[in-house]
Amino acid sequence: MPVSNFLLGLLHLMRPAEWSKSLGNMVLATITAAYVLYAVPSLFTFLLGFASIALLWSGLYTLNDYTDWQRDALHAVKRKRPIPSGIVPPNIALAFSIALLVLSFAIAWIFSLGILFIVCLLAMLTNQLLYTIKPWNFKKRPILDLISGSMVNPLFRYYAGWVLFVPAFNSPLLPLLFIVGLQFGGYGLYRMSGKDFEKKQEYRSSVVLFGEKRLRRIYYIALLIAGLSYALLCINSIYLISPLLLGFLPLPFLGLAAIMLLTTPLYKSALKRPQEMDMGKMYRLTYAQNLVFIAGMVALYIFL
Repeated sequence: MPVSNFLLGLLHLMRPAEWSKSLGNMVLATITAAYVLYAVPSLFTFLLGFASIALLWSGLYTLNDYTDWQRDALHAVKRKRPIPSGIVPPNIALAFSIALLVLSFAIAWIFSLGILFIVCLLAMLTNQLLYTIKPWNFKKRPILDLISGSMVNPLFRYYAGWVLFVPAFNSPLLPLLFIVGLQFGGYGLYRMSGKDFEKKQEYRSSVVLFGEKRLRRIYYIALLIAGLSYALLCINSIYLISPLLLGFLPLPFLGLAAIMLLTTPLYKSALKRPQEMDMGKMYRLTYAQNLVFIAGMVALYIFL
């Protein structure tokens, strides 16, 4: 097997496109802290923090692929992943995962990113191990799969950006509702696309045990809460009602969200029939939108 294929396989295990989730949450946290608490962000510190978080998640994604590779080999799409396809041997994937995790914590420690930042790393590491590894396997358990996969992780991704510049877990409420609602709704719809596979694998997950219509309503409500929270976050820049409790962003940030909503028709099929969604298309669309939104937030912060 060519070395280039092996190296590309390792890169694929790291899932660099997924870094956009952490980047978006950290950017939102940093900008909110700058407006609400007058924190002074440092680009160098932020980039170090983001590198640490990105490596942590690459290690966790690789570990997840390692623990699931035999099951993935039975999946029509997932069997093409580096481990079940034979591009990366399982033992090398495990060693690579551990190396990435160690490097993540090393960056946080060597560059003194703070004990609260390390707490965020530990929280995400612990949660993902509970989600992935036996005997816990939260991803196979009802309710726990949703809490672990879509509520805990975005909170600590967000706080990883916050505590780089604010020495406390004291973020306002509205940005937290936005990131959790968005992640919860999106993750839930994504899990619905794998219902048939999870049923065959005898998962007792939420999507297997609970009715699809009921779950879809819950996910739609979560996405609605996310949208309303972001809108109120921006509108509150006019009224400044309890800014330390609720938070605020300048009103032009609401215009950025309105632009993002123009892509909603592209999600129509996935929202109506999530079990039939084209995962490849949705991944590309979501990551592209994430990057545009992040770039827009950064530009607005710099030029306002």
